[in-house]
Amino acid sequence: MIDLQEIALKIRSGDKHAFEVLFRHSYGTMCGYAKKYIADTDEAEGVVQDVFVNFWEKRDAIEISDSVEAYLYRSVRNSCLNQLKHNHVKAKYAMEQVSVFKNTEAVTTDTLEDLELQQKIDACVDSLPIERRKIFKLSREDGLKYKEIANELNISIKTVENQMGKALKHLRTHLAEYLPFLVWIILVLKNNFMIWIGVIVFGVVNI
Repeated sequence: MIDLQEIALKIRSGDKHAFEVLFRHSYGTMCGYAKKYIADTDEAEGVVQDVFVNFWEKRDAIEISDSVEAYLYRSVRNSCLNQLKHNHVKAKYAMEQVSVFKNTEAVTTDTLEDLELQQKIDACVDSLPIERRKIFKLSREDGLKYKEIANELNISIKTVENQMGKALKHLRTHLAEYLPFLVWIILVLKNNFMIWIGVIVFGVVNI
C-alpha cells in the first residue's frame, strides 16, 4: 500500500520518482472527480494535469494540513470552478461579439442601401434636361421658391411649375422600386433623406 504522506514529503524534497508515483496513483481518480464538474473529458483532464504541474512547481511552498489526497481533491475542485467561471466569461464575450457583429452588419447594410439610393437619385437628377435640372436643383438644393427661381432665370412662374412637375414625375417613375425603402426611412430612420423623400414620395415643393 502506498503511503501518500511519505510520498508528499519526498516530493517536497524534489524526488521526481515520488511525484511520478503520486501521479500514476491519483491521476485517474482526480480526472473522474473533475468530470463531475466539467463534462468535456479533455478539458477535465487538462484541469487535473494543471493541478499536478502546479503541485510540483510549488512543492516547496505548498502547506498540506490534512492529507495529499484531500489536497488534490480540493485543488481539482477549485480549479474546475475557476475553469467554469472562465468558460462562462468566454461564452458571454463570444455572444457579445456576435451581437456587435450583427449590429455592425445591419448598420453596414443600411448604409449601403442609403448610398445606393442616393446614387440612384443623383443619376435621375443628372438625366434631366439641362434647364429642368437647373430649376429642380434651385428648388431642392438651394431652397428657392418658385417665384425666386422665375426671377433668377428670367422665366415665368408657370414655366417653373411645369418643369418641376415633369422633374418630379421623372423621379417617381425611375425610383418606383425604392418607394417602400423610402417610406421606411421616413418612418424609422428619419435621416438626411427627408428632403428627397418629401420630393419623390409626396411631391412636396417650395412654391
